[in-house]
Amino acid sequence: MTPKLITTQLCLFTLLTCMAASATAERLDELSLDRWAKLREVERYQLKIAEKYYLEKNFKVAAAEYEKFLTLYESSEGAPYSQLKWSLCKIQLRQQNTAIKEGYQSVIDYWPDSPEAIAAAYFIGQAYKDIGEVKKAKKAYQEVIDDHALHLAAVYAAVDMVDLTTVDDDVKTRVRLLSYLTFDTKRTRESTNLCVTASQQLATHSFEAGSFDDGVKALQTTYPDDQIVTQAVNFARGAVSRLIAKKETVANGQQLADRGVAWIKQQIPTDRTTPEAKQAALNHWYAMADLQAASGRDDLVADVYEQIAKTFGSNDATLQRLGDWYKSVSKHDEARQQYAKMEDRIEGQNQSAISFRQQQNYVAAVEAYQRNVAADPENQSRWSGEIGNAWREARKYDEAVAVYLELLKSDAENAERWLWLIATSYREGGKYKEAIGYYRQCNNFPSNYQEMANCHRALKEYKEAIIMYNQVIGGAPKSGAWAMLQIGHTHEQAGNKESAIKSFQAVCKNYPQDRYASQAHAHLQTKYKITVTLGGGTDK
Repeated sequence: MTPKLITTQLCLFTLLTCMAASATAERLDELSLDRWAKLREVERYQLKIAEKYYLEKNFKVAAAEYEKFLTLYESSEGAPYSQLKWSLCKIQLRQQNTAIKEGYQSVIDYWPDSPEAIAAAYFIGQAYKDIGEVKKAKKAYQEVIDDHALHLAAVYAAVDMVDLTTVDDDVKTRVRLLSYLTFDTKRTRESTNLCVTASQQLATHSFEAGSFDDGVKALQTTYPDDQIVTQAVNFARGAVSRLIAKKETVANGQQLADRGVAWIKQQIPTDRTTPEAKQAALNHWYAMADLQAASGRDDLVADVYEQIAKTFGSNDATLQRLGDWYKSVSKHDEARQQYAKMEDRIEGQNQSAISFRQQQNYVAAVEAYQRNVAADPENQSRWSGEIGNAWREARKYDEAVAVYLELLKSDAENAERWLWLIATSYREGGKYKEAIGYYRQCNNFPSNYQEMANCHRALKEYKEAIIMYNQVIGGAPKSGAWAMLQIGHTHEQAGNKESAIKSFQAVCKNYPQDRYASQAHAHLQTKYKITVTLGGGTDK
């Protein structure tokens, strides 16, 4: 059979997105510069034509141009590359079996020593993966790993196989592959991010399996010594939380936390002669507290903080951390007791106010902020603003507006912010005319016009709303699709069915690539039983 050709980047783009690495000549679908230099001028010309259509995503024409190259220059250095790209085009055209049997396999058969042969072997696995042939995909990927263990394609194959093991729940294979990526794979510019992710996944698996030490070993391949405690706790906390969430694994989660705490104690630096060294040791104790907090044993968390106080004394950072932990377990009174001990009284009052707001005790929160207004004259606007925000949360909009109006006078430098909050408070309180008046004074077009239009709709002033949306279309083209969609909904609210349909169709016609066109398309289908192409055509 005459070798066919190949090109497509569906699979390749997906792969490269996963790796999050910079594009280089190491990419499997690229022709290296030194091999490009070996091509004759006529060969380069033909290949450029094919590549142009490929980049334009006109894969049918691109495939034909790659095939033309192969017909004319079968012995060229670029022949296996053209065959590979032809195959990728067939993938994009959803002809996976053709790509595998007539494309990728031809690369392997006709040019077994070419770089494209290794790439083709990988892409065979990816093609099977894309069509749901899990067993065939895993077999193809494993062959790449076995035959080309040091090649970048083996790394990609291992990553794809890890995904497949979640489909068939093949834990043994998953751990083997993650170990290969974590410990045995050389970390290069292209593979590093993949290996880092694998080390994190392996650590998570090890922690959930109860092997804290193995989890740490996996993370040590990625993080330096001065970060390992923090990272180990970050990943172990998630594992502990998931384990204690299930009745049958609560004990496992608590044992994991205990093992982690014991390990952290062994890592605590003994040198505390400098502030930096002392802080490093203190951070280890914080890590122990965080791990015990994840285990859900409040008494052990309190014990750790008691030890911290005895060893390091009390400071604002520790008091706030302890207060925040109390808040996380809904012990707000105890949290505020810690905040009240803080040397920074202003921040202590702020944290107490936040706690009151979380409990929806807005009166107490406002009182706390008022104390800060009096005690912190340099930041009165900040604390007054928080008072207004607390009243808004409490749905006491008149009180909030009164605060913001005073700030509009006293803090002219931030007038735009206070105007917006006054307008928003009026809108949330149902005073739409007042809201429109203040939105009109704002300068953040088109946001203010969008809100004014919404207020007009709430007042059933549909013509005025449509005028606002049209001004958005004219003045802010990037928001045009959204505004046109809203015009359709406004006509719909007003009972103007035909005008609504025309507006929704206009979204599809004028903004076919925009996400709002998809919404208009779906709305026309579900509500009006009208099928519209995103190019504007209609099929009734």
